Amino acid sequence: MDKKKPVQLRPYNKTRYVYQKLRVCKHCHNFTILWEDSCAYCKRNALVPVMELAEKMAKRSMQSDRLLFYIIGLSAVLLSQTFLQIVISFACMVVLLAWLWLIQRRVLHSETLYALNKLIRSHQKQIHEGLDLNKATASAAIKEDAQLGYEIVREIASLVRNDRIRLQQIVLLQSFSLRKDMELELEPLLLDEFDPDLAAYIGEIAKIKRELISSKAIQYLLEHESSILRMEQGRQIMIDAAGAAVRKKKYIDTFPDFISRYADGLPRYRFLRLYQIVRRNPGLSWNGLRDRVSAIYNEHYRSDPDFQKWD
Repeated sequence: MDKKKPVQLRPYNKTRYVYQKLRVCKHCHNFTILWEDSCAYCKRNALVPVMELAEKMAKRSMQSDRLLFYIIGLSAVLLSQTFLQIVISFACMVVLLAWLWLIQRRVLHSETLYALNKLIRSHQKQIHEGLDLNKATASAAIKEDAQLGYEIVREIASLVRNDRIRLQQIVLLQSFSLRKDMELELEPLLLDEFDPDLAAYIGEIAKIKRELISSKAIQYLLEHESSILRMEQGRQIMIDAAGAAVRKKKYIDTFPDFISRYADGLPRYRFLRLYQIVRRNPGLSWNGLRDRVSAIYNEHYRSDPDFQKWD
């Protein structure tokens, strides 16, 4: 087995909208999702975030609207017959322009999103070409530096969501020495089919970041339970996942049979957590889980002082 590599991953910048990570070259209009300084196509330092470009487009459109109002107002002033009409026309023009400016300030964000959507739809070909180049960059980086390759693939995965990208991430993550302080994820990496690397990754996550074990992750394990149990450490993966699941009562409510099957393998502190939840809910049997917990308690923990507090 290859020794896992200790790494310090680059911080991952999460955005509200996935397309916010895209940048476009002002010179050649090609796109990238990476953090590179210069455009990979024309080599110029002309990359700007698409949101910034979309905001400029929205502001340009708003300027056109204000110009139209200004022309109409100015025409009214020029066509006025008396000084009073000139004053009234000018005052109306100023008020309307001020009102329009205030309205435009309020709707700038929504107009920016509209402009962004229009920009994305009109540049689908360039975006796909840019992402293809990013993928090629990732493939080359993986051969030289797995950490850099993973960081590139992680950025691409924020926009390109398919099992091939997910599997690349999983395989790379499994080559690293994972730690609790690392910015990891699980649910976005779940595959449609069974994969031993994903199963092993879930097992590691269950040990170092239990909060990432969700209903979807447990469901994946259950769907592929027989395949996982054929793995060398398969049963331990299931035990670790069950240990992570008992942190919340809702998982015990939803997956009592799963918890019951692996309760006897839980470490003491995880079984204590399960025992506490069972004791706090005397009216629930969880399809026999209560009896299973009671049997394990009587066999292994009856004289344990920490468990006595719950008798």
